[in-house]
Amino acid sequence: MPEPMKPITNPVLVDAMAKFKLDLTNRENEKAFLQAAIEAKYLIPALVERADDSEAKPGEQVRMRVAFQIMTNPQGDQFMPAFTDEIELRKNRKPGETFQILAMSFMDIYQFVKSNEKIGGVVINPFGSALCLIRPQVIAIGDRGGDITNVPTPPAPRPVTEPEGPSAEEIQAAQQDVIRQAMADLEAKKAAEADGEPEASPVTDDLLDALKACFKKQKAVKKAYIRPETENGERYLLIALEADENADLNAIGETVSAGCADYSDLPLECVAASSIRAKALVNSEKPFYEKKRFGFF
Repeated sequence: MPEPMKPITNPVLVDAMAKFKLDLTNRENEKAFLQAAIEAKYLIPALVERADDSEAKPGEQVRMRVAFQIMTNPQGDQFMPAFTDEIELRKNRKPGETFQILAMSFMDIYQFVKSNEKIGGVVINPFGSALCLIRPQVIAIGDRGGDITNVPTPPAPRPVTEPEGPSAEEIQAAQQDVIRQAMADLEAKKAAEADGEPEASPVTDDLLDALKACFKKQKAVKKAYIRPETENGERYLLIALEADENADLNAIGETVSAGCADYSDLPLECVAASSIRAKALVNSEKPFYEKKRFGFF
């Protein structure tokens, strides 16, 4: 089931999640989200160890035991966390943790969820957008080999004497709200324990200089905007890029994160300036970097 690690980013899924969150009752956005979720590859925290202590002989296959990280909401429901990229995964890391990271497809996750009845579903980016695929959805789609045609949002079980129940959209929204609230409560607790001193701006002159130097080497980048953002209490720096149509923003983002990591304590996340996530930033802020005419800087 697990595969060797490869660089993983899921810009289509991240954008589909942002659109779906604007209106959880929009069927077209829901279908786009589900399709992107099925086609994505995920980063999954797990503990991987040998199944026994016997010494393996050269060339002999070794049986491994895999235990996935599981999150529990206040109601006791268990969910498997799945991350779209390294930036979201970093939000999950805590000092002293020894989780390894596996790359898994939706069908890999489906097999695990189906074989473990206690798992109530999958939370994508639990410390970020936090959208949930509940167990009946995962199994219904997986049983059909990834086909989302006519797969409804399943209703929650209720007593047969109850004349009416919540709509499918209300059930799904409630499931997702449970996850978001659990994450929000966790971050609120952290904030309450933190020092109350005013925090200096994470966008320092040194960071801006490093970013400008980096973008000067990226000929496809025309403008760049930056602003601290917070999702469920987790802070990061959102960078919106206006670039040439064929520019590989994922590759540019990886280069920027690697080259400027020493200048920021917060993770850097690059998105297209035309994306929904960047709309408020682009409309309210001036670019900190702008490519000069004829390539002169």
